[in-house]
Amino acid sequence: MEAIIEGLAQYGPLGLWTASLLWMNWQQRKENKEDEVRAAEALKYHQENITTRLENQEKMLEKALIKIEDGLATMREKYAEERMFRMKSDK
Repeated sequence: MEAIIEGLAQYGPLGLWTASLLWMNWQQRKENKEDEVRAAEALKYHQENITTRLENQEKMLEKALIKIEDGLATMREKYAEERMFRMKSDK
């Protein structure tokens, strides 16, 4: 980059102006790349965070479904027992 600037400096003010434009453009691209890297890292962090939370939610939902199924099975058993008891007492 320095060689380009030195080469343009020999053309006087117009060369220096062109060199300054090239330099600013290069700096801006460098900053944009740094911003892209930071944004990619932030995105990766948030995606991992979301994935972890979704996995936790999945585990909690599975536990809740198991508890609901167990509760339903218990209620069915109790209902069947009560029905059998009523049938015996009606006779």
